[in-house]
Amino acid sequence: MELEEMICGKPQTWNGLTVYPVRMKDYPLFLLAKESVAAAQQTFPMPYAVMDRLNATYHMEGLFPRLCTLLALSFGLPREGNLPLYPQLEGDRLAAILVVQGEYRAAITPANFQSLRELIAFQNGFELPDETQNAELVEAQRDLEAKNALPLKADLESLIYSVAVNARTDPETVMGWTIRRFQQTERALDRSVGHLIASLSLAAGGKFKSGNPYPSWKFDREEATHAIEPLSALTGRLSGAVEQK
Repeated sequence: MELEEMICGKPQTWNGLTVYPVRMKDYPLFLLAKESVAAAQQTFPMPYAVMDRLNATYHMEGLFPRLCTLLALSFGLPREGNLPLYPQLEGDRLAAILVVQGEYRAAITPANFQSLRELIAFQNGFELPDETQNAELVEAQRDLEAKNALPLKADLESLIYSVAVNARTDPETVMGWTIRRFQQTERALDRSVGHLIASLSLAAGGKFKSGNPYPSWKFDREEATHAIEPLSALTGRLSGAVEQK
C-alpha cells in the first residue's frame, strides 16, 4: 500500500473485492467486531487453538458473528436484512466464505484469510498479535501495568471530543475520519503532550525508572516487546472496547 493511499484512507483491492477502511461513525461496532481477527489464537481454548484460523473463528462460540460484522464494515456491505456472506461447508469444516459485493464475488478461504486479516488490521491501525510470544508472560506483564495505573472513566464520546478539540476540528468532522486517521491523530497528540511534560520533568532534575517514555514528539519510542492481544482482555481494554454513552 502506498503512503498516500494509507494516509488518505483509500480503499484497497483484495481478491477482486474492494476493502474499505472503517469510519469513526462505526467505531463502537468495529471495536466489538475486531477481536474476530485481532485476538491471539494461542489464547483460544482447545481444540480451536490448533485449527486453521478461519475454522477456529467459525466454530468458536461468539466469534463468527463478529467476523461477519467486520466483513460487512470492511466490504461496505448492507447491514439490513441478510448479509451477502455465504459459508461453504465440507462436512463440519468451513471451506470458504463466499462474499458478494455488487456484481463481484470472491471466496475467503483458510489459505487467504491471513492476507485479509493483515489488510484489515493495516487499514484500521491495529497490529495483529505475534503468535510466537508467550501469552501467559505477556498477560502477566499487562496485569502488572494495569495494577499500577489509575482507573479512567473511558467513554467514546469523551474520546472523540478530546481528539476533536486538540485537533482543532469538530466532532462531526471526526466521525467521518477513518479509524486509522483517528488513532494516529490521537497518538500524535499523546506524543506532543507527553514529550513536553517529559522534557519539563527532565529539566527540573527528574528521572524516569524505565527511561524517557516520550523522547520525541514525532515518533514513538521503540519497545522491547510487542504484547499479544489475548481474547480474554480485548473487550476490557480502551483500545479494544469503550463504553458508548
